[in-house]
Amino acid sequence: MDTRTTDTAAEAIDRAWAAAERVTDPEMPMLTLLDLGVLRDVTIEEGHVVTTITPTYSGCPAMATMRDDLQRELLLAGFPDAEVRVSLTPAWTSDWITERGKKALKDAGISPPGAAPRNSGPVALTLMPTR
Repeated sequence: MDTRTTDTAAEAIDRAWAAAERVTDPEMPMLTLLDLGVLRDVTIEEGHVVTTITPTYSGCPAMATMRDDLQRELLLAGFPDAEVRVSLTPAWTSDWITERGKKALKDAGISPPGAAPRNSGPVALTLMPTR
């Protein structure tokens, strides 16, 4: 954790969240990782900041850049030992995009996705011959 300050744990988490929230998506810079729903958590474990991000899909090529950008922003905020963890579960969903993120997408001419479909019961499945 930052040794230059005497933050309480809560203050350190607030500063770390503020730093992490400034990081934008490298492919859609009008969105922060928070607004895209990729930034899932910021905690302090064993004296250092740990952020958790979830890719929009498991093969997302921008994850290394997101990780590096988060670590750089946290370093600038006084967290030299920050760790970035990637979590694939639960899988990212467009439901995680914030209202501010949806507005930013719309303002950029990108139609924000609607809510993911919800199935609360059995799903009918019809199997038919392929020939």
